[in-house]
Amino acid sequence: EGRKMSKSLGNVIDPKEVLKKYGADILRLWVASCDYAEDVRVSNEILEQTSETYRKIRNTFRFLLGNLADFDPKKDQVDVPALLPVDQWALWRTGQLVKEVTAAFEAYEFHRAIKAVSQFCIVDLSNFYLDILKDRLYTYAANDPARRSAQTVLHAMTHALLKCTAPVLVFTAEEAWENFSFG
Repeated sequence: EGRKMSKSLGNVIDPKEVLKKYGADILRLWVASCDYAEDVRVSNEILEQTSETYRKIRNTFRFLLGNLADFDPKKDQVDVPALLPVDQWALWRTGQLVKEVTAAFEAYEFHRAIKAVSQFCIVDLSNFYLDILKDRLYTYAANDPARRSAQTVLHAMTHALLKCTAPVLVFTAEEAWENFSFG
């Protein structure tokens, strides 16, 4: 309701309860997504929205890692000039994300970094790139150059996303990191 939290008003949200219900990464994600230059708001609805954002980022990692299970970057990686055009675009877009997130973190504008990662996972990946990759990833032969082109980008993308999310989603990034093959 836009009022300050106060025990006497009975509108306090206990961080321990948030941790118990959502986990540490979601609490950290909420804190990082707040623009501390303005009033910081929290409510059950805001925490639910944060939980949804977290779920989308986590599911992006699951998709990426799941489609890299048979990919060995040392022997399967495709050189950038040989990547399919849409894969070259996705690699370029990933580089843009890294620049944007790095600049936001260096300026201590964590909310900008979180928004960039979230938009990248939802708009660029889930709604576009990963959707059009499914045929190549699921139906093409394991060593098909078009499939390896996609996997090369997914590998680079996973590595970049791990670096972009690790400062905030420490437990999720660590779990993904343990399942990531550096080659």
